Amino acid sequence: MKFSVLISIYFREKPENLQLAFQSLVDQTLQADEIILVKDGPLTPELDQMINIFQDLLPLKLVVLPENKSLGYALNEGLKHCSFEWVARMDTDDLCHPERFEKQVAFVKANPDIDLIGANITEFIEAPGDLSRKKNVPEKHEDIIRFAFKRCPFNHPTVFFRKSAILEVGSYQSMILFEDYYLWFRLIKAGKRFHNLQDSLLDFRLGKDMLGRRQGLQYGLNEARFFLFAYREGLIPFNSLVRFLLRFPIRIMPRWFTLFVYNTFLRK
Repeated sequence: MKFSVLISIYFREKPENLQLAFQSLVDQTLQADEIILVKDGPLTPELDQMINIFQDLLPLKLVVLPENKSLGYALNEGLKHCSFEWVARMDTDDLCHPERFEKQVAFVKANPDIDLIGANITEFIEAPGDLSRKKNVPEKHEDIIRFAFKRCPFNHPTVFFRKSAILEVGSYQSMILFEDYYLWFRLIKAGKRFHNLQDSLLDFRLGKDMLGRRQGLQYGLNEARFFLFAYREGLIPFNSLVRFLLRFPIRIMPRWFTLFVYNTFLRK
């Protein structure tokens, strides 16, 4: 079963993070047949140099965009260049566990009705394991759908999906900060089948200001606009809209309070 890996990179990525991400692909027990790397606008010389180093170690295929646009746009363009029906997502600052692709491919082979499979992640800041904290998502299809109307049901960098299913619902679209959630809602509406492996298959780099980027007035307004849009599109029911909008006060609370909510209620 051949598959592609879809990655987007832009100029703000650190070369050392990219090196570790690429090395985690080299170390896979089941190798990808191609890795589509979308250069979302011009990169730094250091990033280009790192890409050149790994072109001899990985089946990299570059898609070069003349200017930086958005993650949704870059992934949409990259998906057009994926040669195979099954596509794995990954980001350039995360680390796949060595058995990630082997486990996901084995599951979809044994469950041919599945359209998208994800997994749990382990979060870190400087080095894997430094937080001892996981972000778990529901396993079964029905639980995933119920969860989606409360919180995001997939860890985006872990997903492994049918290209045809993604294209059927319009592929990735520009929806700043919510490209993935918008796609999940459309897949649910289209009746696609899901699963999340309960293994942690990826180390997810938070960055020192990840929480800061998810709070504040502007983020809260963007989040509210997205869920209002999803409601008007018929992707979520009214009670879910109300539940999502109730997040707004948390977004404008002091950072220590938001961190308390994350650590107490949203992580293990």
